[in-house]
Amino acid sequence: MKVTLVRARAIDPAVNKVAKTLSENGHDVKLLVWDRQHTLGTEEGDGYTIRKFNLKAPYDKFTVLFYLPIWWIYEFFFLLKDKCNVMHACDLDTLIPAIAARFIKRVPLCYTIYDFYASNLPDGRFPQLRKLTRSLVASVERFGIRFTDVLFLVDESRYEDVRGARIKRVAYIHNSPPDYFEVEGEHESKERTGIAMFYAGVISKSRGLEHVIKVIKDLDNITLILAGTGPDKDLLENQAAGEQGEIQYIGWIPYKEVIKRTLAADVLFAFYSPGFPPSKWASSNKLFEAMMCGKPIIVSDGSSIANIVREENCGLVVPYGDVAAIREAVLKLKNDSQLRQTLGQNGRRAYESRYSWRIMERRLVDSYQQLSSQVSKKAENHKSRAQ
Repeated sequence: MKVTLVRARAIDPAVNKVAKTLSENGHDVKLLVWDRQHTLGTEEGDGYTIRKFNLKAPYDKFTVLFYLPIWWIYEFFFLLKDKCNVMHACDLDTLIPAIAARFIKRVPLCYTIYDFYASNLPDGRFPQLRKLTRSLVASVERFGIRFTDVLFLVDESRYEDVRGARIKRVAYIHNSPPDYFEVEGEHESKERTGIAMFYAGVISKSRGLEHVIKVIKDLDNITLILAGTGPDKDLLENQAAGEQGEIQYIGWIPYKEVIKRTLAADVLFAFYSPGFPPSKWASSNKLFEAMMCGKPIIVSDGSSIANIVREENCGLVVPYGDVAAIREAVLKLKNDSQLRQTLGQNGRRAYESRYSWRIMERRLVDSYQQLSSQVSKKAENHKSRAQ
């Protein structure tokens, strides 16, 4: 089939994995992205074509609402002119134009929810208005789901977000990385006196980075390497090295570099503020990257990833913002190489048996095969009526 994926973000390994997988399984794939910061330098993906909308706009800020109508108009007319026979929208900021185009073109529509939009709205100053706005946005997204043919969720726990929606078919595609374990070089950490901790992702205060920095500053023989960008990147750009520990902020790096640094690290971490609504259902790719690379991870309690870490015994769980507990967990892993190895091996086994991209890939391909059969049957019926 000719598939067009739509994502309102230019750099997203998750949607690129989907595009690559569909392409490798015989589909003609096109990816339309909104390149808000002009960061995407190529229009050729790994076996698929990339089309860019270059209107400059912010990420994860309220002011993006002023730019959304322009993006929606562009997306709508792009999909109308495009010769795809399957559309695949990602998140609510692409769904509405896709539904409109679907009614006109009469082609199937797939929909992936990476982040439930209502939960990601900013808090604002007025609690009642915030509650009303989130309820309205949630209702719009749940209503829109009824017009989709396949709904993809990144975690089973995310079903709570869409409960009550009219869902034709749902598939769970965890945000797992492809298996780079055998192809990216060294699997073990390099010999060093202490340990190296690594984080790559959104640079935001809600990710608990300040708490980790505070811990590392007071410890010796620990290197903390931070990568990524986000609304609070100034927090790290101006961060001086600690008195004993070493803190390095290296900015945004390509995804393959993220994997290489994950393989070279000793400990990963992923914290989500419980005061931020999406944290409860966070399906962190950092967890699955740690599992794939066979590395232990420290995560904050009260989230779905904490449940996985406990179930698989692949890391340590601490209360969010508890500096003393974080310090204890870091020292525990620093001083016990055997524990690091055991937790990492547990994660690797869980990745191979339950969370690998190979498993997720099969779910994705099976869903599209069912959709392809429906499209073919519909085409045959249309041909028969025409005759």
